[in-house]
Amino acid sequence: MLVAFAGCDGAGKTTQVERVRQWLLADGWQAEIIDRWDILNVEKFPECRFIRSSRIDLPLCISEMEGLSRAMFLFWTVSLPLREIDLQDRSRVYLLDGYWMKHAVAEIEFGCDPAWIEATVRCLPPAEVTFYLDITPEEALRRKPEVTPYECARNSDMNPDDFIRHQTKLRRRLWCWAIELGWDVVSSMNEPSLVTEQIGSSLVPRLRASQEPSMVTEINPDGR
Repeated sequence: MLVAFAGCDGAGKTTQVERVRQWLLADGWQAEIIDRWDILNVEKFPECRFIRSSRIDLPLCISEMEGLSRAMFLFWTVSLPLREIDLQDRSRVYLLDGYWMKHAVAEIEFGCDPAWIEATVRCLPPAEVTFYLDITPEEALRRKPEVTPYECARNSDMNPDDFIRHQTKLRRRLWCWAIELGWDVVSSMNEPSLVTEQIGSSLVPRLRASQEPSMVTEINPDGR
């Protein structure tokens, strides 16, 4: 099962992905995190060895890209790690930190054609469950030890006001998508342990249901 965690920057997606993974492992499930930044692992993705930037430098370089090339690169980083997973294996749970959602809303705000974004997203495997972690931009900023230009509307001075204004726009669009697409909305304003419990309590019954064999009713030729 493919499970996505959506939310603005600072919503706690990375924290919850790891906490939910531990929750699932303790409950006997096979769970793994699909991290788009694994493209920097040359052993895992040798074709990406042309990327010389570090995990710290790469987001800075991405913010300096212009137009459609940036969006295309970001969706490439999202899609590449998915080749490693077997979506037909119902015994495994794949947890996606952010998946396409955060970059999609950000790139629309940066001027990309929404129709192009939507068409690109349709090429990716759909998440069977998406948890939208909702948080106010002010609280997100308070929790973040540091921010990046991309999170501040690509402003290199990384002004806190830019972060709040930009994340407010992203939050508004993510809320619309959550309603339209039927995502599970979870308040990330709560303590992390309570957020994990809410996600786990919602996710585990779905996992169990997904593994139940389908019921097939046999009908005799005579109709009995």
